[in-house]
Amino acid sequence: MGTLVAGEKFTVVRDGVEYEFEAAEEGGYVARVPEYPSCISQGETFEEALDNIQDGLVEILATARKLGLEIPSSLEHIGASAK
Repeated sequence: MGTLVAGEKFTVVRDGVEYEFEAAEEGGYVARVPEYPSCISQGETFEEALDNIQDGLVEILATARKLGLEIPSSLEHIGASAK
């Protein structure tokens, strides 16, 4: 991956989930899950940001399940074994 300018975005799909990454002005990356807008994380490197957003998504979906909140069908498989 080449050098990105702050504000530039790209997407990565892992395990059927689309993650959006944006190069941060102060360095590192901000990561989001477009299908679950409240799931946002960051990391100093792309790999760290990806690990953080994946962990965050598992945790936020576990909490949503406990609270009986609706989960998009495309994300139902994430952390489902932890029910």
